[in-house]
Amino acid sequence: MTTGTAAPSSSDPAMPVPAGPLDRWVGRIARLCGVLSALAVVAILVTVCAETVLRQFQASLLVTDEIAGYLNAAAIFLGLAWTLREGGFIRVEALYDRAAGNLKRALRWLIVLTAAAFTAIILWVCVRQVIYAFERDTRAVSVIDTPEWIPQSAMVLGLAVLLLQLLAWIAGRVRRVP
Repeated sequence: MTTGTAAPSSSDPAMPVPAGPLDRWVGRIARLCGVLSALAVVAILVTVCAETVLRQFQASLLVTDEIAGYLNAAAIFLGLAWTLREGGFIRVEALYDRAAGNLKRALRWLIVLTAAAFTAIILWVCVRQVIYAFERDTRAVSVIDTPEWIPQSAMVLGLAVLLLQLLAWIAGRVRRVP
């Protein structure tokens, strides 16, 4: 029995590439980071609510803004790969939507390769910053005296998983090139 719709051809750019072992592995890591990102958002909610309740009794955690800032950065960076995987990034499509065929495929490759290069550079800079913060034992000037490498490590993890996700996309398509 046919449904009346033709199956997309293997050269159809909209057709998803079958997930290989690398893509499945990176997908699991991206999902784990997505869950950690969601937990960071929940932790922000709990921390801010606790601070709000405590202020009704003239008390305070004194560190709510600092903790919420760290958790916010963690939520953003840890959610990058999952957001990319789920197609949640906003992109300017003025040129991309007008393109067709080979031009659209070339633009997609240009976008992904540029994103991978940019992510790799930012990851390298962030790794250097975390190493510096760890070696010099730099700390936040705050009540809890947070070692800066701890919250900065969430950036490195998130960027590393985003780069893995981009590389898995590239590897999945390179596999299909005739």
